[in-house]
Amino acid sequence: MASRFAEERPEIVDRINEILQDEEPAVRLQAARNLQVICKAAPDQMWSIGECIAASETDEEVLTAYLAHALRRFSHAEPERCERILILAKERLSEFSDKGGSGGRLQKCLGGWAAQLHAKQGRPIARVWLGEWATDPQRFQDALNAYTSCLRGAFFSRYAADSEQGNRGGMCDRAQEGLKTILVPALAVSATERAILMSAATHEEKVAAGKRYGAAEHVINHAMNQLYFGAGAQNDDKEEGVSNPDTKSRFLADYAEILGLFQQSREPRTLHHLIKLYDHLIPGNPVAVFSAIHSLLTGVGAEEGYHFESLGNSAVVKVAKRYIADYRGVFEDTKRPAMLVDILQLFSEIGWPDALRLLYDLPDILR
Repeated sequence: MASRFAEERPEIVDRINEILQDEEPAVRLQAARNLQVICKAAPDQMWSIGECIAASETDEEVLTAYLAHALRRFSHAEPERCERILILAKERLSEFSDKGGSGGRLQKCLGGWAAQLHAKQGRPIARVWLGEWATDPQRFQDALNAYTSCLRGAFFSRYAADSEQGNRGGMCDRAQEGLKTILVPALAVSATERAILMSAATHEEKVAAGKRYGAAEHVINHAMNQLYFGAGAQNDDKEEGVSNPDTKSRFLADYAEILGLFQQSREPRTLHHLIKLYDHLIPGNPVAVFSAIHSLLTGVGAEEGYHFESLGNSAVVKVAKRYIADYRGVFEDTKRPAMLVDILQLFSEIGWPDALRLLYDLPDILR
């Protein structure tokens, strides 16, 4: 009713303002999430009320309901005004954490807004926020994960059959830039904290380092999952993400640096999805993918014990059999059969029967 009659009945706007002062959060919630209904009748008051909510609302659910629903409707029409309100909310992240909550709901909301403003609309201020959050993945992992979650489709938008390169290509470029902005600091934190864990530091120092390491690797793994699922790697037959040799080839070229960053992760779960993503991408560039898999498995994968994982064994043997069956030409280069042996030996030495059998039969298979 407010959207229809507020212009004729200004007391409706006053009543909404009164509701937002109610002591019950559930009551304030209804007005906050629907504040846009007065945008035509009282636009200046709507923005003023929104600033008050962002600056002083004490309930995190009410605040995020306003940001995610009422305010979100104006992301394209009034981006500057939205940003001013979001800055007010962003400055209160520590306030909600200090209250004993995680601040996670507000972080997720702001992370989603950063994805919208930076990647989808090209607004520079959201890129600054992302850079700030990325330096402390333990504190801001909810915001960082929300950013990458919201952009799963955007990472692949340039490869859609009906994509308009001018629009979707720019969005994809910015999403990719944002992903790098997250990964580089997270990997640096991971490396620093891992060094502490492997050192003669005190127990207390190692406990703190373990938490920082875990948070950084969680952010990296979450980002990896967006590429893995977004590419369609979990279901190789599904027409989504990158689904033909041409788009897979383009993706490998476009994301070469990003994929290289993921190869620096120390977590087997991240490496596992990276291996499966590479398996999905083989038709795009069989030689480059084989070299990347070899480097990963004999490098950081071997150091972190990926070859002890049963799922890892299954994934790698599947890849090896696929190369032997469908891409035998890769092994015409005399170095690559030895590289395949390196891979299979890693898993055979653990005692995995599939890898051992394939390694034993390899001379006859490649003859």
